[in-house]
Amino acid sequence: MISWVAAGARAESPTNLVPERAEEYYESTENAGNHGFWLEVKGASMTAASNPSFPEGTRILVQPEGFEVVSGKYYVAQHSDGEATFKQYVHDAGWDYLVPLNTSFKTVEMDENWEIIGRVVDARIPGL
Repeated sequence: MISWVAAGARAESPTNLVPERAEEYYESTENAGNHGFWLEVKGASMTAASNPSFPEGTRILVQPEGFEVVSGKYYVAQHSDGEATFKQYVHDAGWDYLVPLNTSFKTVEMDENWEIIGRVVDARIPGL
């Protein structure tokens, strides 16, 4: 795990994705590529009453290269101001959205200021 991402309000994105500088290491059966990294979810925007749900503290494995952007899957997106967020990507009627699973939070309409920087390929809830 190299840094953290806020799942609610956008937080500063990780500045160093070099695996040798990771704070913690976790195993996974999923392939995130040579530059894959774990992030810890912060906030409640990705917590849902039903599955899937990514409560605060969940570790998410991010594949930063060689992924397809598919509506309904989960991604880390970065804003041009350098901040990042973890959300579900939805393409609907020609528009792209970053959707929180918690309906108390607002959906973000993607524009030219947003870039999807990684696909979430695994998740772990500590303590289970």
